[in-house]
Amino acid sequence: MTSAQAQTADYDVAILGSHFAPAILAAILARQGVRVLLADAEGDRTEPSGETTVPYTSEVFRLLADRFGVPEIGAFAHFTDLPDEIRAASGTKENISFLYHQPGVPQDPRQVVQFNVPGEHTEWHVNRPAAEEYLRRVAVRYGALRVAGDPVVTAVGLTPDGAVITLSSGDDFRCRYVVDASGPGSVLLASQGVAIRSDALRLRSRVLATRMTRVRPLERCLQPSDYPRATPWSAGTVSHLFPGGWIQVVPFGNHSEARSTLCGVTAAVDPDRFADLPADPQQAFALLTQRFPTIAAQFAGSRPAQPWRDAQPWQRSAAVTSGAQWFAVERSAARTEELLSRDVTMATEVVHALAAAMLRILKDGSPAAAEFERVARFQDALIDFNDRMLAAARTACCDFALWNAFSRVWLLWQILADLSLKRARMDSGPTWEPVDDLGAGPLWFRTPAGLASLLSQFFREMERVDSGAVSPGTAAQRIFRMLATAPFVPPLYRFADPRARYYRFTSWRRLMMLLWVKTTAPRDFRRLLTRDNVTARRLPPPVRADEPCRMNSTGVDFNS
Repeated sequence: MTSAQAQTADYDVAILGSHFAPAILAAILARQGVRVLLADAEGDRTEPSGETTVPYTSEVFRLLADRFGVPEIGAFAHFTDLPDEIRAASGTKENISFLYHQPGVPQDPRQVVQFNVPGEHTEWHVNRPAAEEYLRRVAVRYGALRVAGDPVVTAVGLTPDGAVITLSSGDDFRCRYVVDASGPGSVLLASQGVAIRSDALRLRSRVLATRMTRVRPLERCLQPSDYPRATPWSAGTVSHLFPGGWIQVVPFGNHSEARSTLCGVTAAVDPDRFADLPADPQQAFALLTQRFPTIAAQFAGSRPAQPWRDAQPWQRSAAVTSGAQWFAVERSAARTEELLSRDVTMATEVVHALAAAMLRILKDGSPAAAEFERVARFQDALIDFNDRMLAAARTACCDFALWNAFSRVWLLWQILADLSLKRARMDSGPTWEPVDDLGAGPLWFRTPAGLASLLSQFFREMERVDSGAVSPGTAAQRIFRMLATAPFVPPLYRFADPRARYYRFTSWRRLMMLLWVKTTAPRDFRRLLTRDNVTARRLPPPVRADEPCRMNSTGVDFNS
């Protein structure tokens, strides 16, 4: 298409950036009849991004599919439903494991927490290149334009009635509205003089990220008899924790259909505490892992498969994220971290809100500035909540007892958010009102009474530890007491028991949960659970029937 021809091609929305979130948004809008231009950005294929999901992420995928009529997004909710090419390139996630380390000594088996994913939730490790190329094809199939040759956005000029997008090919395109997900170096934000701040968020990190080959499965680096309750570490996401930081390992070749031998590897450390690490990211990672014998064993002989990405500080946020004709989303609005699956999850949450707002603007004539501002406030609330959770995680890394407590609250929140969003989706009618309460921030749907209060109290405890007002051990005890007394915490989860460090939702647990729901569970919780939810009738749970029931050193069976 020549520049002259492009000038006559008007679009309703130009989306800058064609990676995961903007490609989903393009597919949704195009499916709804919106004229969409999907333009590549410089960092689409190189910017480190989240690679893991949790059950709540999957529920957002299902909501997007149901609300906007894009079944291809619904397939992302379950690893088993993925297109063959994505499943072969991506990894499965049967568990999430947190192993705590101290410098100079092997990992202590008493300092491990592992959560096994229930069988109805087939979570996965997202191979971004494969998933993003598929999503771009879906968007094009529904009618979005993606210019041949992969030119990138080089300029954005706002006009009284829209904007003109200039690509590196020299082509110009007119549009009514712009959604900017281009990330660092956004030409739109630069053209509007928007300040990018690196000091507005609580967490500060130096982040090192790459993909590696020859990363040893962790089970080959540990003595299995020391971890009798553990399921294979390499079947899921491994997070190595230590005072001041973490290293996340995301394998893509951990299942029988895999055609990849890569692992996504991300290290995030306090830049002050680890100021002695060298500037070269590969040398810095090598020196960091050498401080922890078990981690060093896992990476012995590994090699980066692509250049390291390094940033210090990693966190940044835009001072302004919306205007009358434009909206900055995802990595253009803020960059946080990938731990705890927040990157993919938060991106899909904002896509849901923005897609609904854009359709109100284009189809119902709602004022664009007001709609964008409403979604911007919601996005800001999610960014703040995410930052607060990750900052609490960094604080929890100072002591295993505190991490043990932190992880229970995080899992409880994830479980209740998943169940609550599922209930809201199932209760939604033509208006989708149950999932449109953006003013509620991170809990943008009805949740059990008391959850918001528990989270606020939990964050205060973590912040007291960070300020030195409370010891980690005292804070851990208080958090476990919160869990013990909260009426919406199912007792059989044993979240209030610091000894119950391995969690698996077995058939026995499902039956006990059903009994609790039918008898003593709070009314607000009962509405979240149907028999199908509890008994996982969608798919049989992947529990090994021949696996013997083992006891830990205290004689307590934490798997039952």
